[in-house]
Amino acid sequence: MYTTSPGTIIRNLTFQSNDLGRETTILLVFDADVEGLYDTVYPVVWKVFTFPKTGSCQFEVTYTNDFAFAKADVMDGNLVDTSANFKLKPGQQTTLTLENDSDTLSFSPPVVGTNGCLTAENKTGLVQDLAVGFFNPNKQQFFSVQPDPALFFKEVEDSTNAIAQWKPVLRIYLESDYQETEVLVDAIDSTAIWEQDLHRLFRNTTFNLERDTLTGRCTLTKTK
Repeated sequence: MYTTSPGTIIRNLTFQSNDLGRETTILLVFDADVEGLYDTVYPVVWKVFTFPKTGSCQFEVTYTNDFAFAKADVMDGNLVDTSANFKLKPGQQTTLTLENDSDTLSFSPPVVGTNGCLTAENKTGLVQDLAVGFFNPNKQQFFSVQPDPALFFKEVEDSTNAIAQWKPVLRIYLESDYQETEVLVDAIDSTAIWEQDLHRLFRNTTFNLERDTLTGRCTLTKTK
């Protein structure tokens, strides 16, 4: 596990259900509007949870504002490698370079950047696919530090920047056709059943997923 930086915002979210009456899948993603959305920057599916038709079920996730940029490899539409070097906060930037006489990519320690933005400058001499994500303090790290990817930047040209004006707005959809870490090339067609700036929540929040038997509609209700 990694250790959080001083002053890090942590949000623990718990989702639970009981006898829903129908198997139901929810999708969690940070797809609030940012410049270049679905053109040069794409949301990445954070979590997908499937709740059973009967019985009780519970899922837990953790968000932090300890961020990192990473070189992104995509296979079958999913990010498969997002190892990172350094943590960043909004308002900081890092530079990606190729280490001398090797093919090893490395991000520099963060320095002051644009206020409210996460920035990575590509100085590798090549086009690069990048991702920015956040660290989960409860996630076991075996070989390298791997943040949960949130945004994907396609084909960042040499000597240009990948810039994200980060908005910690989580949206939750009723969707079963996506996978975790999938890059969303288009907006989700359905309407989110829940949307919230996570920084406005308490550290720990629990939600009940409920289904109205008359309308068939599902809702998320905050219990604490």
